[in-house]
Amino acid sequence: MLITVSCNRGIKDTPKTLNEKLNFSPSEYAVTFRNQLTAIEGNIIKQDSVIQFYDTLKYFYSSRNFEPLFIKSFDDNEFVYSLIPIFEKADEHGLNPEHYHFSSIINEFSQATDTIPNESRYYHLALAELLISDALLKYCNDMRYGVVNPKVLFSDSYFLPYDDSSKGDLLQPLREENLVQYLSNIQPKSKRYQDLQGALKYYSHFKDLNWKLLPLPVIKIEVGSRDASLPGIIEKLIALDYLDTSKNKINDPLLYDSLIAGAVKTFQRNNGLNDDGVIGKNTIERLNTTPQEYINKIKLNLERFRWNNYPDTSQYILVNIPDFRLFIIDNGKINFNTKVCTGSKRPSSYQERFKRYMKTKRWSDKPDDWETPNMYGEISYIVLNPTWNVPQSIMREEIVYKMKRDSSYLKDHNFKVYLNDGEVNPDSITISDLSVERIPYKIIQDPGAGNALGKIKFIFNNPFGIYLHDTPNRPPFSQSNRAVSHGCVRVEQPIPISEFLLKNNSKWNIDFLKIEIGMKVDNDTIVREYAAKRESLRKYANLGKTTDVMLSKKVPLYIDYYTAWVDDDGVINFRADTYNRDKVLLEYLKLNKFI
Repeated sequence: MLITVSCNRGIKDTPKTLNEKLNFSPSEYAVTFRNQLTAIEGNIIKQDSVIQFYDTLKYFYSSRNFEPLFIKSFDDNEFVYSLIPIFEKADEHGLNPEHYHFSSIINEFSQATDTIPNESRYYHLALAELLISDALLKYCNDMRYGVVNPKVLFSDSYFLPYDDSSKGDLLQPLREENLVQYLSNIQPKSKRYQDLQGALKYYSHFKDLNWKLLPLPVIKIEVGSRDASLPGIIEKLIALDYLDTSKNKINDPLLYDSLIAGAVKTFQRNNGLNDDGVIGKNTIERLNTTPQEYINKIKLNLERFRWNNYPDTSQYILVNIPDFRLFIIDNGKINFNTKVCTGSKRPSSYQERFKRYMKTKRWSDKPDDWETPNMYGEISYIVLNPTWNVPQSIMREEIVYKMKRDSSYLKDHNFKVYLNDGEVNPDSITISDLSVERIPYKIIQDPGAGNALGKIKFIFNNPFGIYLHDTPNRPPFSQSNRAVSHGCVRVEQPIPISEFLLKNNSKWNIDFLKIEIGMKVDNDTIVREYAAKRESLRKYANLGKTTDVMLSKKVPLYIDYYTAWVDDDGVINFRADTYNRDKVLLEYLKLNKFI
């Protein structure tokens, strides 16, 4: 008896692929893709408002004979779903995943591969291909350069170095073999950026809290006083993790005691307020900041950090305008910081007055604009005992105002007045002389204790005539909002900055500098050494007391603007939007649905 045994016995049939189940036709897909991308009446052309780089992609695909790059059949689901989580996590960068077609890609690919009969499945497959390509171009561009070109949005105030995306290779992502690895490599990796991402995640936990507004205090609340608003204040401090009631029990919520005051001081310090523990209008306004406002502020500064990546291993000086502080950075670490004053905020009527001025060109219509711009320069020398050349705008405003109060103001404050290079008597100058379209006089303040620039001025290259300088006007340094200057940056402690700049200088040192500006140096040997060298040291001296100290090496200076960051101690800091630049950026990002 012959028994025939099948060699396939016990082996299951191989499951059908999606291509087999749906009868994928390469030729039909190719025709649909080409037609929809090229035909004016095609459906995909209607997506032009959604597909940002439509024209670029049309050119790209034409160069490859309109052959799809990523989705070549119904079976490319593994690739599609490897990209989806990357676009979904755009929110970790403070960006809207839908800006990268997150839902649309899922929807189009699902419609293309759904087993339910669908006559438009090749159209959906083609659109999924285009959406992915467009999303990749946008995502890579945004990670490398930011979603906004700051030089366009802030054309009158942003002058920091910026890598213009138009100079890069936009199509590079479409040429990468290992695309997922490439997307990982282009993620911003600076510590300050990643720390702020952590802050975004942390504050996102608070976004659904019921944030009740606290009433502004009629009188300031000081330690030892009782106030009916304290329970609401305590509730906010607990919610923001400034007060841990699991370890410290509050016996009387109406009494402002040292425990609550300690939490208030920390909150004030982290928000750029004077940390005196006194609860006033400014403190309550910051406590009324909603979780969503905190989140938005973090998102804005993540965007700013994508514009400019400071070096982690070099030496430079950084001024953060909203923080009103200057930092000396050495190998990624802060080795000194000091308070600064920056330019005054523009008046609320600025835009209206500026439009009028552009029509009339009359100086009387020109609005004040003292705001310090975002800028970069290299400090090349220090001026000791500087003179001050008074700008005409300051002559018209401040000098005239002070002459109205004191007719001898110019002479009493060591000002010299020149007309056609000849010196004239300051007492002969009238208010009307300084209230004309073109003031014929040059006013210079001599070095001395009352000089507006103090005893030290730090010069760096820039087109605005802005510099860092000492100042005899000390009271503003005790204020939390120090936007009080005419655009230059006043520094509270110029000596440590000078010492940093003079490091490794072959001729000058900090003791020589101190002696030159009239400070006491107790070491007699150094004093004698300086006296012997003074003539050669003042080789670059101007007439009189003023001396230029040339630096052996130029030091980079960044003047920037950010209102949220994580400091070296891991503390999340927030600052007020001094010049309304947060407001402008937020409106733009929301309008274009970037966040």
